[in-house]
Amino acid sequence: MILDIDNTLCPAKKSGESYADLMPYADMIELVREYKAKGFYVILYSARNMRTHDGNVGRINADTLKTLLAWLERHDIPHDEIHVGKPWPGKDGFYVDDRTVRPSEFRSMTHEQILDLLAREDRDPS
Repeated sequence: MILDIDNTLCPAKKSGESYADLMPYADMIELVREYKAKGFYVILYSARNMRTHDGNVGRINADTLKTLLAWLERHDIPHDEIHVGKPWPGKDGFYVDDRTVRPSEFRSMTHEQILDLLAREDRDPS
C-alpha cells in the first residue's frame, strides 16, 4: 500500500504551524497499523516541501526528511519505505490514478470493498 502523508495521515500544515507538531489522524494510523499487521508493505509517498524547495529532492532529503522521520517515530507510524519528491499538482490540480483510494474510502471500506472498487475501475474505464 502506498500512502500520502499530509491531508491523509495528518492535517496539512497551516501558516505558523510546524510539521513536527502536527497531530496524526488516530483512525488513519490505527488502520495503517491493522494493514501492516496483516502483512501489507507500507510505502509513504509525500510532496511535502516540494513547493518550498522548488522540487529539489536533495534539499528535501536534507531539510524535511529528518523532521518527518522523527514525527513518524514519535507517533509510532509503521512504514517500510519513504519516498519524497511526489510532484505537486498545484492548488487547483489533482492526481488521476486507477489504483486510487481516497482517505474517506480507506476509513469506511473493508479491504474486500476496496478491491471491489478498484476492480470496477478495471472493468469500466469509461
